[in-house]
Amino acid sequence: MVYLKKVSLYLDEELWTKFKEVVLGRYGTLRRLSNEVESLLRTSLVDEDVEQTFKRMGIDVKAFISPEDVKQSRPNLRGPSSEVLVRQMRRKRIVEGVS
Repeated sequence: MVYLKKVSLYLDEELWTKFKEVVLGRYGTLRRLSNEVESLLRTSLVDEDVEQTFKRMGIDVKAFISPEDVKQSRPNLRGPSSEVLVRQMRRKRIVEGVS
């Protein structure tokens, strides 16, 4: 048997409103609010459990990577960006199509 615990939280009103809109859009009802909050809490705990398991195994893995770490570890481009390549292909197609 699962025992439920009622809790009170203070949340940013705009954040709570957006969360309710997402739940309403996903399920068509607000009766799933508690389930969604519980799901998010479980997900955050899973990340912590995974990190602790890796530590016990001797694997040094950070569960959370900051945006700065991602920016620093990005590979450098060897050529032009895809945006530049697509723009060049479109110009070429337009020029070839004009008589």
